[in-house]
Amino acid sequence: MTRREAGGADARADEGFSLIELIVAMGIFMIFVSLFLGAVVGLARGTTRAQVSAEATSGVIILFQNIDRQVRYSDGINYPGTSAGKTYIEFRTPAASAPSRVTTCTQWRYDPSKAIIESRTWADGATIASSWSVKLSSVVPSAAADYPFAMIPAGFLGSTKQEFKLTIKAGNDSTGGATNMSTSFFAKNTNTGSPGNAANASGDSAVPVCQRTGGTRP
Repeated sequence: MTRREAGGADARADEGFSLIELIVAMGIFMIFVSLFLGAVVGLARGTTRAQVSAEATSGVIILFQNIDRQVRYSDGINYPGTSAGKTYIEFRTPAASAPSRVTTCTQWRYDPSKAIIESRTWADGATIASSWSVKLSSVVPSAAADYPFAMIPAGFLGSTKQEFKLTIKAGNDSTGGATNMSTSFFAKNTNTGSPGNAANASGDSAVPVCQRTGGTRP
């Protein structure tokens, strides 16, 4: 009697999991796998977003530094203009402050079709300008007028210098990795009587600087 009972217990121990137990175990396992994969995907997206944002921020800072070196000693800044869907702004650096010792004009342009900001230079009064050089890519578009440039004239709000203001958003806006930054650059050699400071009825500079002989804009 004791031997048969022991044999029965051994038989029941060899039966294993039932189908319901197996389904429940697999369901629990799949939940843990889903949670793990969700965490991995979220981490990867966060890392990518942070990397894109950091790269965009670095690019914008370098752009700001580049413009600051150029605008600081300019003696005239034009109001921004638009041509063929591209927004541009120009300023002039006198020979005494230009590295080349030649009065130099610099033009910055935003091309929304390519999502880039680029610049070029030429000697004041020259016919031919240098080739465009891309300074920043992945620029996020905006409906704001004259985006991303602005010129605040000397005498406005008490400032005695012309101000070049740049407000820009760059990066991948769809992933949340875009950065939005704004800063102002003051032209030390400007005043209320500087070329480009006064606007005409169209909102352009009444006496613009940097008119290329036979040249077109932008």
